[in-house]
Amino acid sequence: MHIVRSESYQGSPAWLVAFTSAAEACLVFYGWYFAVGLVQLLLLHAIISALVVVAGLLWFRRGGANASIALYIVSIVALGPIGGVGSAVMELIRWLSSRSSITFEEWYERLFPRLLSDRTQALYELIEWRGAKPSRKSTVAPFCDVLDQGSVAQKQAVVTLIADHFKPELSPALQRALNDPEPAIRVQAATAAARIENHFLQRSVVLQEEHEAEPDDLSIARGIALHHESYAKSGLLDAERAASERRNALEINMWLLKASPKDPELTAAVARLLLELERPQEAIRLLGPWLRAKSIPKVLVSPLADALYSLKRLSLLRRVSARLVASLTTDEADEPLRASLGLWIPHDG
Repeated sequence: MHIVRSESYQGSPAWLVAFTSAAEACLVFYGWYFAVGLVQLLLLHAIISALVVVAGLLWFRRGGANASIALYIVSIVALGPIGGVGSAVMELIRWLSSRSSITFEEWYERLFPRLLSDRTQALYELIEWRGAKPSRKSTVAPFCDVLDQGSVAQKQAVVTLIADHFKPELSPALQRALNDPEPAIRVQAATAAARIENHFLQRSVVLQEEHEAEPDDLSIARGIALHHESYAKSGLLDAERAASERRNALEINMWLLKASPKDPELTAAVARLLLELERPQEAIRLLGPWLRAKSIPKVLVSPLADALYSLKRLSLLRRVSARLVASLTTDEADEPLRASLGLWIPHDG
């Protein structure tokens, strides 16, 4: 499949092509019939070339734009009649191939087809992508199932949805599409990955500009840190680049935490990043004072448990597990963590 850009070029100056071709043909005939010397032929060719170049420059300055004509002029000047014949053959091949070509817009539409849906489907997608659902009942597993067992069209629809509504939780599905046995799906997934990464980069530039305009706005700095975290979790980066993004987020959050040392949200964010960077000792030093508090904020439960387990401080984890569970709510989203911590609660007898 040949892809062409749907750009509009002004019409080719047929008179210039016809004049140059006729002049070069006459020059060949003149040299063959009268058996003139090479110097005279080169002089006549130089005159024709100068006229063609001047005419071409005048046409381009008046708004003409055609790559084929520019190549034709260069070929004639450099190679004489042979260049003209070569350009003609090239144009013939281009014309033959263009008969089966499609525009760039059509090619892109095939990669990311617009999904046609009825009102029920549209409502479902609105609920699904806006998060109005229990978190445990909506996972990436159905997407992976479609990528494993679905048709090419169904796989394309899934990749399109991932590209349009990407979030880090969808990274496993995108990675599976990148390794799909169907070449068309791999190409579409690679295009989607590049598009998603470009969106991250554009967002980073916007956030940086906002921060430079208002350097004292802590909410903007927090947004930049969250952006670095999301980028690290996107699954688009290798291990080193992901760690670099986490270090950037950690540096910003540490700076924010100095301004608000009692903020449990910031404390949890810093502790989580330290754990992801395999620095649990620093995480537990940060979280230690909260263990001595009367009540442990819910947001700190998971990083506390992770830090204690990573450091193999299992006896302390058993002693505080009941307090950690008491800090959780009865929401369904907390149920997996509640069940895990429940295994550490000592039972009499």
